[in-house]
Amino acid sequence: MCGLLEGLQRHGWSDVALIAVETRGAQSLNESIKAGKLVTLPGITSIAKSLGATRVAEEAFAWTKRHPVRSVVVSDLSAVEACFRFADQYRTLVEPACGAALPLVYDKHAQLDEFRQIVVVVCGGIGVTVQQLLDWREQTRSAGG
Repeated sequence: MCGLLEGLQRHGWSDVALIAVETRGAQSLNESIKAGKLVTLPGITSIAKSLGATRVAEEAFAWTKRHPVRSVVVSDLSAVEACFRFADQYRTLVEPACGAALPLVYDKHAQLDEFRQIVVVVCGGIGVTVQQLLDWREQTRSAGG
């Protein structure tokens, strides 16, 4: 996030919003933005463990004060389902932490309505298998999303 924001600033795109997406149970940035100060989560309960930080980096939080940053929280289940859709469409596996932004696109989330063009950063997948995605899908469905 910090690198993307630094790049936007460097290229004069200080008005281009960044939508930061976290999964429920790993939403330290979202909680910090709502509180107006850094918040430490008691733990990471999301399956998106590689995304999760119990406390967002100070610099990431500082960016929310000087650049348009929007925060969206999605469910684990929506992230997993979006990973399956991405795999079907692009033949590439990504883990839920890296695919957390995908539900916004696939489900036509209202946060995207005002934009004509968007860029979605999707990375990571070397440590995920189809079986893991299936297991996560079952786990999140059993837990109610």
